[in-house]
Amino acid sequence: MILDLSNPRTVDEKVATIPGIKLMNIDQIAEMVDKNMKKRREKVSTVENIISEEVPIIEATMKRLDAEPLVKDVFTNADSMRIKELQKALQMLGETDEKRIKIIDELTKAVVESIVSTPMNNLRKASEQGNPELLEIASKLFNYKKKE
Repeated sequence: MILDLSNPRTVDEKVATIPGIKLMNIDQIAEMVDKNMKKRREKVSTVENIISEEVPIIEATMKRLDAEPLVKDVFTNADSMRIKELQKALQMLGETDEKRIKIIDELTKAVVESIVSTPMNNLRKASEQGNPELLEIASKLFNYKKKE
């Protein structure tokens, strides 16, 4: 490829007839640049639309993340209580059958999950919608201390 960037042109146009040689002059390059810029400008509105649609989603997700440490802590504490009480119950029952222990374990997990998941999902939604007051109240209710 030979680029003739001078004005007036200094490379003879016959050079382009040589096999394997492509000659481009400054006008052709400028035209190519103009076409590319036009294509890019046409895509700007599409990109702006995508951004305007995605930014609120990202903002909501970021707000939702504010609730996650509390949610995780509640689930962890609930599961710790579940395990502690399960062990006491199994000991009181004298249960040693692994199949039965597994069934009881899964049952207690399901009970804890169904009790805790709805309030925690509501807490996530409230956080997503920018309701920090509810997070504060839930933190007090669940005795959650924010880790710095």
